[in-house]
Amino acid sequence: MIILVGLSAAAHAEDEQHSSPDPACPRSEVLAHVQAQFRLYGPLSERREYFGFIYRSNGEVESSVAMGRVCGNNHVCGIKIAPAAKGIPAGAKVLGEWHTHPLVDGSRNLSVQDVRGAFHNRHIRCYTAFYSAPNGDIYRWDVSQTSVPTAMNTREYLGNHHDPPVVAVAPLRPGKARPWAELPEDQ
Repeated sequence: MIILVGLSAAAHAEDEQHSSPDPACPRSEVLAHVQAQFRLYGPLSERREYFGFIYRSNGEVESSVAMGRVCGNNHVCGIKIAPAAKGIPAGAKVLGEWHTHPLVDGSRNLSVQDVRGAFHNRHIRCYTAFYSAPNGDIYRWDVSQTSVPTAMNTREYLGNHHDPPVVAVAPLRPGKARPWAELPEDQ
C-alpha cells in the first residue's frame, strides 16, 4: 500500500492558488484519460493487473503505470504500485488512481486492498479511484469508504473499455463553414 503523503502537500498548495470553481479537479479530462487508459490496458490484462496513478503535470493529465505479475492458479493477483508512485513527476498534482482486474478469472468486485489503498489517499483533493471489471466495465467509487460492501454500494458505472472513444465536436457556427461537398477539388 502506498500512501501519497509527500505529494499531497504540494497538491494542496497548488489547489490554494486557484480561485475559480474547482480548476484543480479537471473531472472530464480525468475521465477521458482514464477511459483511454482502460482501452489500452484493459485488453492487456488477460492474466494480470495494471495500476496507474493519475496526475496533472504541465497542464496535461497523464498516468504513471505499474504492471502486476501474472496471476497464480489460485486466482491470487497482486501488484506493487511503488513503481507507479515513483514515476509521478516532481511538482505534479495527483488526481487519483485506476487499475484493471484480470480478464481471466478476475473479480467483478473491489478487494480490501483496493478500498484501503484509495481510502488512505482520500486526503488528496480531487482524488478519485477507478477500476475495470473482467468484462471491461469501468467504475469509480467513493474513496471515503472503508469497507468493500460500502465501497461497492457507491460504485458508478462509467462505460466499458470496449466502447469507442467519445469525441467532442464543436457545433458549427452559421457562415463559418462550408459543406464538404462544396469544397473545390484541389483542397
